[in-house]
Amino acid sequence: GERWKQRKNRYVQVKKRPGMTKYPFSVKLKGEGGVDAGGLFRETIDQVCDELQSPCLPLFIPTPNNRTGFGEFREKWTVNPAATQEVHYEMFEFLGALIGMSLRLGHVLPLNLTSFFWKRLTDEPLDKSDLIAVDAYCVKNLEEIANIDKKGVNEESFGQVIEDCYVTRLSDGSEVELVKSGRTVKVTFANRKEFVKLTKKARLEEGIAQIKALTSGVFKIVPQSLIRLYSWRELELKVCGKATFQIDALKKITRYSGCSERDSFVQYFWQALDEFTDEERSLYLRFVWGRSRMPTYSEKYVHTITPKRTDNPDLALPISHTCSFQLDLPTYKSVEKAKEKLRYAIRFCQSIDADKEHYETWEDYHIQSTFIH
Repeated sequence: GERWKQRKNRYVQVKKRPGMTKYPFSVKLKGEGGVDAGGLFRETIDQVCDELQSPCLPLFIPTPNNRTGFGEFREKWTVNPAATQEVHYEMFEFLGALIGMSLRLGHVLPLNLTSFFWKRLTDEPLDKSDLIAVDAYCVKNLEEIANIDKKGVNEESFGQVIEDCYVTRLSDGSEVELVKSGRTVKVTFANRKEFVKLTKKARLEEGIAQIKALTSGVFKIVPQSLIRLYSWRELELKVCGKATFQIDALKKITRYSGCSERDSFVQYFWQALDEFTDEERSLYLRFVWGRSRMPTYSEKYVHTITPKRTDNPDLALPISHTCSFQLDLPTYKSVEKAKEKLRYAIRFCQSIDADKEHYETWEDYHIQSTFIH
């Protein structure tokens, strides 16, 4: 929220600046000694996306599939239909500007959003599969009502089985009437298919106002005509990068300085990374690069490994340089020690403070409004 407050009127300046720079703003972390040459910017963008997909901000909520434990894509987030305050619409517009920045400059936003969201941006029609991806239990119930006659239920017995009225619950749990005074209109055997149709329509129209605010922010940075050239899957990949990555993809862009891929401690490193979970690999990227996902076109980046020489390497932790995508790797004597120290570093060594001594008291993140000229 604080990041949005400080930047909400700034993205227009970024858009208007001739020849938009690689990093549209610089970041200063209060209480940490990092100097922003790209790493702090990427780390901040990742943390902004973390906050968006958390209870910290009201813009997105877990899907009903997540809450009911039913259906696929339970890890996804969907637009919160209850985010209707003016400040919420302003925040959606600012998020749209960040998406526009991502498209123009290639900065990955690790967002995990449903097809609902991306199809709205590309103006593609939504269908039943999109609703299933958000609320599979709702679709299951609607189909059972529509086809209830196949189970031997007729007009006389319908009321004993179905007691619904013309209302439905949205993703946030709020109720909306499907027709005027819908709470007093009973679903009957005769009107059940109309009820199903209206319910699907209401659910597929969730978040339209919020997405409209967001697209206004996107289109201030990137022309609408350009967005329409992407399919929703292509746009999601372009903005968000790849949620997981193969070790071979990282090896292809790795260069060695002062060591070789044949060195035993380097081989231990790759074996450790190969045995990591997808979450741990993502944490490694964030540790060494300040971003948790590989960009779509990762081959233009260079991941550098240099040896960190110490008297007792098995006691040392690796050091990362997020601005240059570089890892200083101790010369571990076993794969077990490499896994142990890497796991500790990626989970507990996130402070970016190696560039200068601490001279400030600890405070939360503070983004300086210093644009790069």
